[in-house]
Amino acid sequence: MKYIIGEYIKKMTEEDIYNFALKEGTKLLDYETKTIYNFIKSYWEILLNKDSTFIFEEIKKMVRPEVYEKVVFLYDKYKRQLN
Repeated sequence: MKYIIGEYIKKMTEEDIYNFALKEGTKLLDYETKTIYNFIKSYWEILLNKDSTFIFEEIKKMVRPEVYEKVVFLYDKYKRQLN
């Protein structure tokens, strides 16, 4: 599963992030799209396998509160599905 996720992440674009957020009922501002995209691209393996608290602490400082809450909600939702 890790390989498949890694291959998807390699091809993922900022537009994918923006469109996924819209599908989930959240409209991201440009800087939020870039922030989330950069964190996923840089830290996807940690997000998948390790304690990611520090990543979420950084994201929280960089996006609106409602976006942060949605990011955490979706992370928890999809992380549970992988386990």
